[in-house]
Amino acid sequence: MKGDLIINMKNALLTVFHTILILLAWTSPFWLDWKIISIFIILYYIQIFIFNACILTKAQFKKEKDITMYAYYAELLGFKVNRKKIKFTADYIMPWIILLLSLVWQILLNHSVLIQIW
Repeated sequence: MKGDLIINMKNALLTVFHTILILLAWTSPFWLDWKIISIFIILYYIQIFIFNACILTKAQFKKEKDITMYAYYAELLGFKVNRKKIKFTADYIMPWIILLLSLVWQILLNHSVLIQIW
């Protein structure tokens, strides 16, 4: 019983941490230099290449196939989703949308950000 509580608490903390990271990623074009975002995208792809998934997702969902936080929340809200399509979108489309948004915001619209490299 106590072990189950610890596992549930760990999963809850992972869910909160993972959700915060996703929110930070989606808001990053407005506060983080696009060059740093590019580095994070490269690190994300290295992670996918090595582990075949996000390490937080693997830790959180163990053996569930093709799960992402996006699919998790959609299913939690009662939607029936295609996990493979969401996983593909989350892994290979969303990072580039975030980078494109940062380029438009920072270079095209000339907005400054809080954290810059040079």
